[in-house]
Amino acid sequence: MNKRIVYRLLAAVAVVAGFSCISPSHADAKLVTEADATQAQIKTDTYFGTVKASSDKWMDNATGSARVTPAAKRWQSTTITYKVASGSKYYDAVWRTAVKSWNRGGVVHLVTTSGKPDVLLGTSNSPKGKNGSSVGITYSSYYDHTRLNHLDVLAGAKSYIYRNVADHFHYSKQERTNVAEHELGHALGLEHNVGRSSVMYYATRDQSVAKPDFNGLKQSYR
Repeated sequence: MNKRIVYRLLAAVAVVAGFSCISPSHADAKLVTEADATQAQIKTDTYFGTVKASSDKWMDNATGSARVTPAAKRWQSTTITYKVASGSKYYDAVWRTAVKSWNRGGVVHLVTTSGKPDVLLGTSNSPKGKNGSSVGITYSSYYDHTRLNHLDVLAGAKSYIYRNVADHFHYSKQERTNVAEHELGHALGLEHNVGRSSVMYYATRDQSVAKPDFNGLKQSYR
């Protein structure tokens, strides 16, 4: 089978509960790559709305109950390797704090590696400039004919915080950490949550990883 990577942006995948068997080999699987972004927010003391994007557009791929963050993908194992490659001690600390937040739930175990990681964590500048509508983005690849618990099985992920957008909208270190947690949630297979109490809400800024997000991991990694 042709193994070329097929690129799709922000594809919405419905999640179906239940069990399925994973294929014993990925040899014949085609890789599909997607991108998920965190919308930037203008903030002083409270939210003043979204930046250069309609909320309806961003909420199109948010599904399910606010109590359980939905998932479209998952890793084959609950032990997932990562590497931080931000080129900055500041952002290294941001990403490592985000990793600790997800590990705190006890569902997945993110471990650092010196080799090729499952998940690469870094920073970049938005190609749309400092006024871009996204403050973070995650690219994930998965096997298109390999399923586990009715979810696509991830093959790799890369998550980035857009430094220029975060700087322009005056994100604090904690707020950048929340963005990192959101993007790492996508790297673990989670989708956007309809509820503002979830770090996976499409335009998170103040919210950290919460119970709905751990509930989503428990459901997808059972």
